[in-house]
Amino acid sequence: LFRLNEFGQMLKEVRKNRKMTQSDFAQLLGFTASYISRIESGKAKPTFKAIEQIEQKLSLEIRIFFGG
Repeated sequence: LFRLNEFGQMLKEVRKNRKMTQSDFAQLLGFTASYISRIESGKAKPTFKAIEQIEQKLSLEIRIFFGG
């Protein structure tokens, strides 16, 4: 299972550590600020393509957010 709330919190921490606004972060990742906001708050589940983009652009290993 995808741990949506944990993923959103991690993404928010990464953004804050980089001292970026949601708008700046969204632009870096190729998303809208509202999409980033919804992911961070656990209201949106990112697509596999979005997760891939985040992983590549931020050099993160996201597989830890999937159960199994």
